[in-house]
Amino acid sequence: MKKIKPEIWQPADGMTLEPNALDIAKDSDNNLVVAGPGAGKTELLAQKATYLLQTNTCPFPFKILAISFKRDAAYNLKERVRQRCGDELSRRFDSLTFDSFAKQILDRFKKALPHEFKISNEYEVVLSDQAILDHYLAENITYFNTTNRDVILAMHTAQLPHSDTILGENIRKEVWAKMLKATPSKISFKMIMRLAEYIINANPKIKQYLRQTYKYVFLDEFQDTTGIQYDLFKSCFLGGDSFYTAVGDDKQRIMLWAGAQNSVFEDFINDTGATRIPLTMNFRCAPRLVVLLNHLTEHLLGKTDFATPSPKWQPDQGECSVWVFENPNDEMQLLFQEVHKWVTIDGINPREICILVKQQLSRYAGSLIEYFNRSGIKTRDENKFQVILTDEISVFIINILYAIFDYKNNVAKQEAFDFLSNLHTELEDHQLLKLQSVLSKFIKRIKSDYSASPLTEDGIKEIIVEITALADKDRIRANFPGYRNSAVLDAHIKEVQDELISNYTSLNDINAALDMLIGKDTIPVMTIHKSKGLEYHTVIFIGLEDGAFWTFQRQPDEDKCTFFVALSRAKERVIFTFSKKREGRFGIETQTITNIKVLLEELQKSGIVNMIEKKS
Repeated sequence: MKKIKPEIWQPADGMTLEPNALDIAKDSDNNLVVAGPGAGKTELLAQKATYLLQTNTCPFPFKILAISFKRDAAYNLKERVRQRCGDELSRRFDSLTFDSFAKQILDRFKKALPHEFKISNEYEVVLSDQAILDHYLAENITYFNTTNRDVILAMHTAQLPHSDTILGENIRKEVWAKMLKATPSKISFKMIMRLAEYIINANPKIKQYLRQTYKYVFLDEFQDTTGIQYDLFKSCFLGGDSFYTAVGDDKQRIMLWAGAQNSVFEDFINDTGATRIPLTMNFRCAPRLVVLLNHLTEHLLGKTDFATPSPKWQPDQGECSVWVFENPNDEMQLLFQEVHKWVTIDGINPREICILVKQQLSRYAGSLIEYFNRSGIKTRDENKFQVILTDEISVFIINILYAIFDYKNNVAKQEAFDFLSNLHTELEDHQLLKLQSVLSKFIKRIKSDYSASPLTEDGIKEIIVEITALADKDRIRANFPGYRNSAVLDAHIKEVQDELISNYTSLNDINAALDMLIGKDTIPVMTIHKSKGLEYHTVIFIGLEDGAFWTFQRQPDEDKCTFFVALSRAKERVIFTFSKKREGRFGIETQTITNIKVLLEELQKSGIVNMIEKKS
């Protein structure tokens, strides 16, 4: 591909970047970019990657590594870079989560672990903290009963190797030994990260290999980086010749409960000599919502990094209200009436409406989801679908199936071909034309083979087997490090297959089953934590109540940031609901706003928010 001179490079696809963002995109120094909601943090990283690759500032064979906190953020960033600079250059851009980055190091270099930390080739990932605590209980009941559980878990995932000077370390050593020597080995993601870090620290050649591979390292949603994750980053890259760009917003620091390192911005600046650079434009939110966010930035969060709305909006656009209901039944029915009007009269796509809860999704929105579906508006718990819809092999399978059974879906066919061509990097242009022909013939043959009689569950399984064979599992595993463990690849294929079969069994229409799988015309319902990085025309937050914010008195700063994140997902409209009564653990309970009164007060003081009593 022809190199573009740095001095004439322009942001790809006609995107407009604010001056600071444009400078960062072209800069090779270490930077900490502090940017609020809607500032275009993901787009900035995509444009920076495009600049580095198109201008050959990151020359072949060097690559760029982007590490994100969430899987969907990593996937979205990878897709943006592919769209901005094409398949060929984007192959030198790796976008991963911290978990997948650590797992790739472990899977690739596990033989470099000393005997004490050897693991089986096929290991099992432990997702439950309780499973780890049970090992400590079985190992030493006295220690378990006299030690805080958080202390045990923190010690369990302290840096390796084990130390003989730390209280309880001998117990940790025994627990680790039993988990690693199990058949198969049983390890948590935090253990994987510590093992990966140990591999890097104990093997200078592997560390050198990483540093010679990645000339540039991006760190997205940096405010949520945990101490363990930051230790891994430092072990891999600190002291090398790579350049670092960290992007985050301390107003959206909502993962302290999960171990986010509170001082990570300051630590990064001290460790790398990075320059702190603010971005001020809010491209996402309508002006009145930006005014509201600025008010909360100052009066709720105690900060002064205010945002400026994008000139694309009219000055009076944007609305926020708090709707007060007598009970959850009224809340459910009146919300449905409003949403129905937005969809049928105002023409808002249901995918552009999001229902958020702080936690306990089934308690706050379970009945609402059922009622909306019964009444004609498709609505679903989106949490479990986020993995499927950002998983490369799952997306490929879905696209091929659309190309087979929906002949008008040329976008799906093109995306399926893009996936295949990325697996065949050795092909020249004329050979890619042959690959395109192979794909077309495959689609035509499968459609012919399965059009004579109704599709069955076994038929779907057979087609998916043929789809994966077309792509070639060995090529998939070679091109996607996350699939190098064949069991992981098979698990992802089975997950999308099972979900599709479940949908088809209830609908008896493969296109409708695919639409259901991707959530077409369906309102997503999720927790605030799952909504990070996403945006919607309208956001409805269920339960602005003490009961939902039951941790507020213990962690007010984090809960204020959580509230701020919920509000900032909306482009044009936000509705907060308060129900005077709500179903609780002990039946219907009266709800209060005593503990979170400051949230309501600042909403009212902003002059933007309307408090409205809603009655059936």
